[in-house]
Amino acid sequence: MKIGILGGALDPVHNGHITVAQGVMNQLELDGIMLLPSGEPPHKPHVSSGQDRLRMAKLAAKGRRGFFASDEEIRREGPTYTVDTLTRLTMEHPGTEWVYIIGADALNALDSWREFRHVARLCRFAAVGRPGFDTALAGMKVASLRGCYGAQIELMSADGLDVSSTEIRRLVAEDRPIGALVPRAVEKYIRDRGLYLCDYTEPELLQKLQATLTPHRYLHTLGVASTAQRLAPRFNVDPYRARLAGLLHDCAKSLPLDEMRALVIRYIPDSDEEELGTRAVLHAPAGMILAERDYGVRDRSILSAIRKHTLGDGSMSPMDALIYVSDFIEPGRGSFPGMDKARKAAEKDIYRAMCICAELTEAHLRSQGAHAHPRTLALLDEYAYS
Repeated sequence: MKIGILGGALDPVHNGHITVAQGVMNQLELDGIMLLPSGEPPHKPHVSSGQDRLRMAKLAAKGRRGFFASDEEIRREGPTYTVDTLTRLTMEHPGTEWVYIIGADALNALDSWREFRHVARLCRFAAVGRPGFDTALAGMKVASLRGCYGAQIELMSADGLDVSSTEIRRLVAEDRPIGALVPRAVEKYIRDRGLYLCDYTEPELLQKLQATLTPHRYLHTLGVASTAQRLAPRFNVDPYRARLAGLLHDCAKSLPLDEMRALVIRYIPDSDEEELGTRAVLHAPAGMILAERDYGVRDRSILSAIRKHTLGDGSMSPMDALIYVSDFIEPGRGSFPGMDKARKAAEKDIYRAMCICAELTEAHLRSQGAHAHPRTLALLDEYAYS
């Protein structure tokens, strides 16, 4: 039996992977293709968890003759190396011939793999180049690897989509379509799980926030995120994007005031002196900057909601309104006159709830001898209910 192995992060598996694997399977008359999501890699991190990558691989394999997914690497702790994987597979399936599928551009680094001489005894390689790749140069490298290590390498060319997982993750983060690039079931899984919205998995994100925020602020953040996620479907807002906006809305809260001012002056030209001088509102535009720069958020609707969650303005999207309200009504906030009214309104009409929150804010500021920011007044002028 001959089985091809398509390994790597598969973060996510995409139509380019499938096309290449199918082409190798046909040309080399393989009996099957193993999709093998890597475990903890020795050189680069993954963006999604091993279990998510395995489930996407299983979804991509489903219904394709000869394709299957394996948890051989992700179930192992610590860094995973191909030599260990192939050793285990050879012991468990002694009658199987393994063909490891790589990109032709990986040939130059192949002999840097751990114990490559042993790897070359455990499998053959199918090195697949994009149309137009330099076959002569690749052939020289193949000859060198064959002479030095006895490596059996089949140099192949495959027509197919020029797709990268990095590009797919970027498109998802920007809320752009990926239906032509990944299997339909994989696309649905990405959307349903809220994957690739930033550069961190949620456990990593929470760990980073917990290390940055005070305990009180961290608990407030969790309250805002859960409130936004719960309410989001009622107002046609993606719940995972709403949750991420809630998690990051106060991400700059612990920065020194001077650092926040410098960030906002540099990156947000429409900030004004009243906003720049007040920590209570300045953390919102600073948070938008950090969310993009330090957390990898690319979705403009998420960034806008973080920017507007303290002051609002005269143009509020449903996401903007949702985070503005969730920050005000999250369960950790103590009750005071008007809070119950805002919370009840939020269950039915997010814009009505937003106006109630803005009115309560304005009234509180007036009682303190202060005044609401012009952007809050613009919100009330635009959205106030008669």
